[in-house]
Parts: sequence; C-alpha cells; structure tokens
Amino acid sequence: MKELTTNMSLLIVGACILSGAIILSNALTQSSQEAGEQVIVREQPEGPQLLSYLELQDYLGLSDEQIEKVLPKNEGDGVKSQIPYVKIGYEYYFPVKAVDKWLAETEAATFR
Repeated sequence: MKELTTNMSLLIVGACILSGAIILSNALTQSSQEAGEQVIVREQPEGPQLLSYLELQDYLGLSDEQIEKVLPKNEGDGVKSQIPYVKIGYEYYFPVKAVDKWLAETEAATFR
C-alpha cells in the first residue's frame, strides 16, 4: 500500500511538472510572437524640413518684393536676418519649425 501511494504521488508530481512546463512554454511563445508584432509609430514630418528661398516665398505667400525684406542680407559686419536660417555652402535654407515659431513670435513688425 505504501508503494502504491508513493508511486501515485510521483505520477501526480510528474504530471504537474509536465503541465507547468507546457503552460510556461506556451506563454513564452505567445509573448515572443506579440513582441515581434509590436509596431513602432514615429511621427513622420510632412514635406521638407528645410525650405529654399523660393519654397519659403511660396510657404509664406509673399511676393518677390516682400520676401526680399525678410531674407538674410550681407552687411559690413556680417549677415543680418529677420528670419531664422541655415547656411549650407553658399545657399540659405529656412527650417520650417523655426519659421513657424518666428511667425508666432513676430505679431506686428515692419520690415524695410
């Protein structure tokens, strides 16, 4: 009788270990599949981030005469500009975010 009880106990412990291993294996497989299915969404900027002179003119809706008043100008002691810019080589480019911020901060200004 004692041997039968011991054998039954061993079978039950073995079945519990086996079922625990199966449950754990399924959980790990499912979590690794879910990790592979995760989608990382990054906000993609729409359009270019740097505008050329002509793109800036179009972006702001200004005429040739008007855009000339805000563009960077070479003066004796350096370049003066009302609008934020980046110079790459000999060309001036205007960051969209900086231009938008400049517009928000420049409520009423007179450009000559």
